[in-house]
Amino acid sequence: MLMPLAISVLIPIVLCVGIGFVAKRQFGVGNEVWAGIEKLTYYLFAPSLLISSLANKSLDQVPWEGMFITLVSVLLLSAVVLIAIQLSTHRFSGPQFTSVFQGGVRFNSFVVLALAELLFGADGLGVGALASVIVVITVNILCVTVFSLAGSQSGGLRKLPKQLLTNPLIIGCVVGLVLNLSGVGLVGPINDLAFMLGKVALPMALLCVGAALQVTSARGNQLMIILTSAMQFLFKPLLGYLLARYLGVEGISLVIVVICLASPTAPSAYVLARQLGGDAQAMAAVITVQTVLAFVTLPVTLALLGV
Repeated sequence: MLMPLAISVLIPIVLCVGIGFVAKRQFGVGNEVWAGIEKLTYYLFAPSLLISSLANKSLDQVPWEGMFITLVSVLLLSAVVLIAIQLSTHRFSGPQFTSVFQGGVRFNSFVVLALAELLFGADGLGVGALASVIVVITVNILCVTVFSLAGSQSGGLRKLPKQLLTNPLIIGCVVGLVLNLSGVGLVGPINDLAFMLGKVALPMALLCVGAALQVTSARGNQLMIILTSAMQFLFKPLLGYLLARYLGVEGISLVIVVICLASPTAPSAYVLARQLGGDAQAMAAVITVQTVLAFVTLPVTLALLGV
């Protein structure tokens, strides 16, 4: 019974997102509260989760070379396909294309980490954290480059080094990997603190995803929603699965690689669209529809993987 298992794994995620959606609209939880939760999650809870997940976990059996080649190759090819479509059709304006691009390459790392932990426990969380840092770095380079060329504001590319060096998710992964590879690890109260803070990250992030959903934003953006959803839920996971299998990636690592490539785009894409001159309204539409669609497509993907 593969599908029931896949669905049961996603039920807590769906309910958590739903609670965030209802809380913002029915419980009087205002925008300032959600903004504070998002900042705490992004700058404190999430880095703590990544550090605690990586610092003391053995990564000897993780096929990181195959994962790296697969994830980077698929993201680069996806970028090339989207750019080729735009150059051949000129269907979207520059700012609109930045939303198409983000919607086709960016991923929701919190959904990935939540699924990895629910499916495979601490081992899955460690592999998911390692995969996340590969994708986060690659995606940020690609997206900021496209914004610098197609966005309505100039100078986006100059901001790239600072964005990478100050990205809390990247910092958390780097710190965790350094502690791991150096043999220092996390011990005693510091380990307990990082674990406690990290356990808060995923539910808080999923609540924020629900609060950010905009159910009326899809109107007028159907074409970009169809294109980006096809990239996220069909092209990328299928190509990633085939390439990963060819490179010998199997087991937990294979499943998590595919989940990374089959997850919806991240709410942070909306923030980047506002900061760098993209089409923020179109980005909100893509995020909302992809998040809803993922509750159908991810169970199917997991079932096909035999999870």
